Amino acid sequence: MRNIKKSLIQLLYPKCIRCCVCGRAAIEEVCSACLASLEYLEGRVCLKCGKGFDDDYDDHTCPDCKLGDKHFDMAFSCFRYKAMGKTIIHKLKYESCKEVSHTLARLMHQKLKDENIVVDAVVPVPIHSRKEEARGFNQALLIAEKIAAMSDVPLWDCITRTKETQEQFKLDKIHRILNVHNAFCIKMLYNDEEYNSVLLVDDVYTTGSTVDECSRILKQQGIEKIFVITAATGSNT
Repeated sequence: MRNIKKSLIQLLYPKCIRCCVCGRAAIEEVCSACLASLEYLEGRVCLKCGKGFDDDYDDHTCPDCKLGDKHFDMAFSCFRYKAMGKTIIHKLKYESCKEVSHTLARLMHQKLKDENIVVDAVVPVPIHSRKEEARGFNQALLIAEKIAAMSDVPLWDCITRTKETQEQFKLDKIHRILNVHNAFCIKMLYNDEEYNSVLLVDDVYTTGSTVDECSRILKQQGIEKIFVITAATGSNT
């Protein structure tokens, strides 16, 4: 009887927490007002990388994808990396608000359901061990763990970063590609795993150099289908 009463009280008066972004009272980690401020990708997007198009762009493929074939099959994102989208990502990565990863994972999982994407395993994009030690966590791994649990598929943390690279946002397109070239490899522990399709998870997609290099390594491992999901993406460039 006591448990029933407690459940009814929690249902009628849900626990109020503070939004990780704005500090207002909220029911979840990020309040509805902040979520409503995101610029969701609901219009036309690149058929390859999922990057949102500007209104005056009249093609189905963005300029980045026209430059050459990507090693992944398709990529998807939830919102644009600007304004509130950038604020939420920065709260997670640079202010250690790890609770934000729950909200991002839910948005990304819903996007995958909307696109009917089904995979055998979920793979997080790694960061270098020094950066992970300084930050205290890998944001892509936090998100990937939750997406794997929601999707009821294994988390396959199979890629390691062997080269400490510069921050990608500081570089132009060509140097972003060179920056991550040969920066990853498959962990020896996972050489015997066999999956046909995987979901590669990261927080932000810009030119796609990082996820493309990870995809190249995964394709060498024999993975047939690679889908990419990120929380945010830039506009077509």
